[in-house]
Amino acid sequence: MSYDTLPNGKRHCAMLMMALLPGLAAPAMAKSDEGNNLSIPSEAACSTRYPLVASPAPAPQAEDAKSAVRDGFGTQRDWGTEDNVALLSAGETGLNEPGLRIRYPAGTSSPGDTEKGGAGFYAAPDALAGAERACLQYRVRFEPGFNFVKGGKLPGLFGGEAPSGGEEADGENGFSMRYMWRKHGQGELYEYAVNQDEEYGKSVGRGLWSFPTGQWVTLEQEIILNDPGQANGMARVWVDGRPILEQRGITYRTSEAVTIDGLMFSTFFGGNGKDWRTPRDQHADFAGFRVYAPRS
Repeated sequence: MSYDTLPNGKRHCAMLMMALLPGLAAPAMAKSDEGNNLSIPSEAACSTRYPLVASPAPAPQAEDAKSAVRDGFGTQRDWGTEDNVALLSAGETGLNEPGLRIRYPAGTSSPGDTEKGGAGFYAAPDALAGAERACLQYRVRFEPGFNFVKGGKLPGLFGGEAPSGGEEADGENGFSMRYMWRKHGQGELYEYAVNQDEEYGKSVGRGLWSFPTGQWVTLEQEIILNDPGQANGMARVWVDGRPILEQRGITYRTSEAVTIDGLMFSTFFGGNGKDWRTPRDQHADFAGFRVYAPRS
């Protein structure tokens, strides 16, 4: 009997067992998540439920990494791609497709705090225009022995102006739904949405999974926007195909003009301040970007 055909009660037990497999934390909700309407997804991973609409990848014939990002991901909004991005061949990723190696030079953290470490860009596939639900899948591989320090940012979906860096998500300027790694590799969702209750982004589900080093991890994120005037938005996370987190009651928007635009590629150490900065040169690899959404 497959996971998807299990009765609800046994399915919940199965999810608890899967969450206890190596590399994943037990699904008990952290104190910081009280009131965040968290549970474990009962749905199959979103990549199995929506059709594939985009699979951006670095352009293989580009003359440099910056051009490879701009051409392959269809963006002109990027930073750090000249100094902190290197191209990986299909052989170097081992995934039969190319990838990106992102450098975090010693002493760097967020772009507003130090010299730029990491990189960022925005990719908005035409196929997502007007989307109110979407699914992002990609793979990340931290170098062996990666020092996670206090934390750092990882890519996720965005809409509108993608508020971040302490900006307020007011319901009309959009949202951002990135991931973070935290101390010892703990994972979490890092949210800028209307119901954000922090000066910066909202930490959700911290420690429900942990990132290993030296191996690929597949992250999968589903977003369902709320109806304006209702707090009925949703986010779900799967890690290596295992159901990890479902959050209900999210207010992404107060206007129908805000929709899901695409990938916010954003990765760096921090936080601000010296306690967040990487103590040595480090890197992480990214590949296998896929965007899924219902066809209009």
